[in-house]
Parts: sequence; C-alpha cells; structure tokens
Amino acid sequence: MTIQTALVTGCAGFIGSHLVDLLLKNGVRVIGVDNLRSGTTGNIEQARLHPHFKYLEMDVCDPEALQSITGDIDAVFHLAAISSVTLSVENPLIVHNSNVTSALNVLELARMRNAKRAVLSSSAAVYGNPTRLPVTEESVLDPLSPYAASKISAEFYFKAYGNIHGIEPVILRYFNVYGPRQAYSAYSGVISILINQALNNQSMTVEGDGSQTRSFIYVDDVVEATYAASQSPKAKGQTINISGTDSISILDLARRIKAMAGSASEIVHMPPRKGDVRKSIGTMKKAAKVLGFAPRVGLDEGLSRTIDWYRQAAV
Repeated sequence: MTIQTALVTGCAGFIGSHLVDLLLKNGVRVIGVDNLRSGTTGNIEQARLHPHFKYLEMDVCDPEALQSITGDIDAVFHLAAISSVTLSVENPLIVHNSNVTSALNVLELARMRNAKRAVLSSSAAVYGNPTRLPVTEESVLDPLSPYAASKISAEFYFKAYGNIHGIEPVILRYFNVYGPRQAYSAYSGVISILINQALNNQSMTVEGDGSQTRSFIYVDDVVEATYAASQSPKAKGQTINISGTDSISILDLARRIKAMAGSASEIVHMPPRKGDVRKSIGTMKKAAKVLGFAPRVGLDEGLSRTIDWYRQAAV
C-alpha cells in the first residue's frame, strides 16, 4: 500500500515522534497532532524543520478541532493515549476519554478524509494474566485495569469502522516499549524510571517482590513494525503482537540497569501495584508472517542506547 499522506496522533510523544521521523524518512507527508499532555515539542524539533511535516497542537478528544483538518489522508496512526495503568485506577474517566473517545473521534476523521487504513497502537495489557506463555493473538482478553479495558474498547471501534466503512484496521498490541524520548515521571514505563533513579543515585524502586516478568522491545523496532502495518496487504483487519523475544524479571532488570549505569543506588521494594500483570511475553510468529518483522535490537544494546540518551538529556 502506498501512503502519500498520513495522520499521526500523539506525534510529540515517545513512540509517535519516532514514527514521524520514520515516515518522513520514507517520503510520507505527515500531519502530526498532539495536545502536549505527555509529549514535548522537543521530540519533534527536527521533524518541524521538514517541509513535509505539519504540526497541529490540538486534543484528539475534541472532535471539532480534529475536523478542522482538511484534505484526504491515506493512513491514520492512532498513538495518542494515556498509557498509565496507575492513572487509570486513580482516574478512570480521564483515561476513558483519552483512550476511547479519542479513538472514535479519529475514526470519524478517517472516514471523512477517505483514509484507506487505520493503525491502532493497543497494548498487551488487554490479555491480563494469561494462562499460557507466550501470549498469542487469540488469547482470551481479560483486562485487569481500566487502562486495559479502554484499549479493548478502542480495538472494537477500529474493527467496527472496518466492517461498516471499509477503513482497513490494523491493531498492534505493543508489549513493553522503551528507548530514547520516553518521559520520566511516576507514570512512566519501568525502564525510564529505573534508569533515571540509577543515574541520579536515588533508590531504585521495584514494586512487589520483583519476580513479575516482562518482554521489552526497543522503540526503533516498534516503529518499524508500525510502519510495516500500514504497508503490508496481509495486515488488513489483523491484530498483531509486537513483543520482545525474551523476558526478564523486574528485579533482574533493576540489577542490570544499576550495573550498566555504574550506579551506587540501592534497590528497594515497594507495595505491589493494583492491576499489575504478573508475566508478559508475546509470540511474534504472526508479526513475522504478516509484517515480515522481527525485533533487531537486543535488551543490552537497547538499554545502553537509552542510558546514554538520558545522560545526554540531563546535560
């Protein structure tokens, strides 16, 4: 599928900004939308110098603002979302609005602007605590948090618009994504939190006993898979896991980051997090078959790149 113009929501965010860079590199005209709730204009500083990039500061939860976008769009990449399980437990209404209402608004724009394909960035959280690992795309959906429930809702809206309006949906269930530009806050991904704690010689916090396992995938690999989802004819209507190929416990991850950062931090244990998944890793067989994709950046290499980026960002 040839894309001339694409819409990227959440374009100034962690993953969205990397996707913008890749699309521009591949000759795609990009309309980027972000309300800067968690994204920053610094993430798209270089993209904004590109003649084929148009940035619009607006909220995807506002349908009137979105509908001010004119002209045909070939593909929509919907990444705008609140991705925090913790915040979804604390404030489920705001997460529903950001993750579900926004999806419906974006799909309406896609319909009005004759989009051929709509790619949704969903989450492995939809699986809850699976009974078998690695998780397949056919595994039972069992949300343990409002965040997970919001992602399932968005997925079904994308499928519905595919059935009713002929927009080709592709649903990507990201597992644990990490890398440069990931924001550092209490609601950030665990790698971002642990690296920043280590670099600042602060206590490195591990929730629960740390035996919970995750499969981490580097952001460059994720955006390659996301771009491929817009290109592959086989991807039409498909739901695809985007996961790392190995898993690691959070406690072992903390120890590895501490060593790689040369940190004097102490690893301390905090109470377990509500809605937390115990073990998570997805099979990548479908991604390989449908997208021709396999991750290329191993965990040690990805951690090294990410630690270096945070060091430079602090200078």
